[in-house]
Amino acid sequence: MESLRRDGRVATWLELAVAPEWRRQNCKVRIHSLGGKGGGCYALSMDGRWLCTGDARLTVFKGLDSALRFLKVVRIEDFEPGSAPEGGLLTDGQHFCLCVGGDEHLSPCPASCSLRRLNS
Repeated sequence: MESLRRDGRVATWLELAVAPEWRRQNCKVRIHSLGGKGGGCYALSMDGRWLCTGDARLTVFKGLDSALRFLKVVRIEDFEPGSAPEGGLLTDGQHFCLCVGGDEHLSPCPASCSLRRLNS
């Protein structure tokens, strides 16, 4: 994967969550560090397609713990590290940021999140 540019080929949360067991065993899920200004942020890919929301916004996880929590929720146990995308983090507002809150649940990042402020 070379850039975060989405050319129409994306994977969605629903696709990942409801994939039959045989599909889960044959898909390649990777965790990508976004580095740069979004240090500590990660994105997921499935079979070379970026994981996005239903409205095609890139899903970004604040901290590795958030990405791992998401994978646990959708029952993905087999994954590998992926390379950092060229160009680093997108700051065009076309992403949805998740973090682990104080209650240990995934939730949208608060307004104070550095990634969200980059898109203001």
